[in-house]
Amino acid sequence: MKAIVISKPGGPEALEVREVATPEPQGDQVRIRVRAAGLNRADLMQARGSYPAPPGVPADIPGLEYAGEIDKLGPTVTEPLKVGDRVFGIAGGGGQAEYVVSHERMVVPIPPKLDFEQAAAVPEAFFTAHDALETQGCAKPGQRVLVHAVGSGVGSAAIQIAHVMGCLVFGTSRTAEKLELAKELGLDVGIHSNSEDFADLVRWHTNGQGVDLVIDFLGAPRWRATWPP
Repeated sequence: MKAIVISKPGGPEALEVREVATPEPQGDQVRIRVRAAGLNRADLMQARGSYPAPPGVPADIPGLEYAGEIDKLGPTVTEPLKVGDRVFGIAGGGGQAEYVVSHERMVVPIPPKLDFEQAAAVPEAFFTAHDALETQGCAKPGQRVLVHAVGSGVGSAAIQIAHVMGCLVFGTSRTAEKLELAKELGLDVGIHSNSEDFADLVRWHTNGQGVDLVIDFLGAPRWRATWPP
């Protein structure tokens, strides 16, 4: 099969298309014929040699998210999966190739309205945002949510999910253009963090009540203002 291979540490010049061995699904794995693959910062860091692949996945083939069709089932697969199913998911690596193998429970059916390119852009950002909002943050419809760094992949996904839930969504960015784009995704109150104090604006818009949940990718730079003593 053909795959994007990291030939040496570096930038785009370090990537080559090569013929490599096609992986075989073992045990409860399935093999997916990849039709589209996402590109994440972790892939770029891996190419530079600063983000090692986890054990058990190709160290020289990037790709953490993919979309395609199930091509082959491992001998002990028990999930209701079959060859030809349209699926997408997250992998430890190896997604930027014609075929990738995954544990049966790590593949998800692609919703009918999504094509392969759209589906391949979902797992990393939207699964992470959904986990942060609902699983970890226990967000409820109608609550107030603050998303720092709304121009990021997970930030923009969090805006959309919170908006669909009926939340009042605040968001920060250092770039006015990103805030305008975020409003198209459902951002209610955009805050330019280079020129505006987000804590003051949140208090003003909520009559001093603040927000119910914060999605924070920044940590220390915004910690005291986000979580006052």
